[in-house]
Amino acid sequence: MELLPAVVRIEDFRLEELLRSPEQFAKKQALRRKREGDVNWRQMTQYAASHAVNDFYALPVEARTADAIAASVERWWTNRNYKFLTDEHYLQTKQTVIENLEIFLLGGACSPNPIICFEQMTTYVDDLDMELSQIFHTVIEDKGDSAGTGAYTVQKFVVDADREALELLFHMTSVFGESAFGRLPARIEALSLLDGKRITFEPSDKSLEYSYDYMYLVKTLLPETDVFKVNALRDVQLVM
Repeated sequence: MELLPAVVRIEDFRLEELLRSPEQFAKKQALRRKREGDVNWRQMTQYAASHAVNDFYALPVEARTADAIAASVERWWTNRNYKFLTDEHYLQTKQTVIENLEIFLLGGACSPNPIICFEQMTTYVDDLDMELSQIFHTVIEDKGDSAGTGAYTVQKFVVDADREALELLFHMTSVFGESAFGRLPARIEALSLLDGKRITFEPSDKSLEYSYDYMYLVKTLLPETDVFKVNALRDVQLVM
């Protein structure tokens, strides 16, 4: 029998929320059982778009059309228009997401055969003494890998494309890739659903050092809350 301390686990979606609004995050955790009241229009937009992309890749290639994308977004789109700024904003956001998904998925930015598609993965990072948990939207073979070296690109469809969200994506994905896959991604791409931009970051050994520092700083700034702990109901984890 071995006693282990509770492990800190950082989940990408929770950390995005924390960095965006610490005060709001604290309030949500205090009332986290009232989930419906917690979500905002950005989260609901991300939810619908993510499911639409997942639906898209579940279809046979010949059925992956603009009509299929629009129908999927419509199916997953929230009916809580009061969460949006105005009724016009509600409708315009949906139309913008549909148009940009069509551009990304059918215009060549995304591979028809991703290596990974909408999987949540977890890795333990020894140097940081914590777990990272990340939802990978698509991981594809890097287009520049003509020599077949196994280079890969990580793509994420994002609603929030502000500086803080992008920094978190780039640094966390770099550390995760090095830890879980044994090598950095050749590229990390944020596909912005609201403005259609494709934002690319190319990690390097030098940038990885900064990414480790960034994630260590994030760890030190985490609030003392059970939401960032594995097996948080007890002080130690019992391993049989």
